[in-house]
Amino acid sequence: MDKKIIILVGIGGIVTFLVYLGLQNSLKVPALFSAPISSKEAITAVAQKENLARYNLSDFSTRYVYIKGNGAIFESDDNSNSIGKYLGKGEPTITTGNYFAWEVIKDNHIYFVDSSTGEIISEKN
Repeated sequence: MDKKIIILVGIGGIVTFLVYLGLQNSLKVPALFSAPISSKEAITAVAQKENLARYNLSDFSTRYVYIKGNGAIFESDDNSNSIGKYLGKGEPTITTGNYFAWEVIKDNHIYFVDSSTGEIISEKN
């Protein structure tokens, strides 16, 4: 009986560790169904929110960031979803969740666009 318990606990520990590794890897490698939108698509989302019928891409600046639910902003890379140095603080996200997002700046107004859905998740004046 004691050997069975040790074996079951060992198997449970191994499975837990493998699930942990899988979750960590899923944050780094975008899946086919969740590939990040392009910066142009993020600009389009902002232009639609601002009701801009005509706009130039050069009027906007973008960068890929990681934004925490409390508004803390970190640099990131859209190819690897790595999280870099702290860039500053913005407004909390609409769900208080953490996101990889496009930071879109137009006329000193900053929008954060979810890199998966294209939804504006935070703004900063």
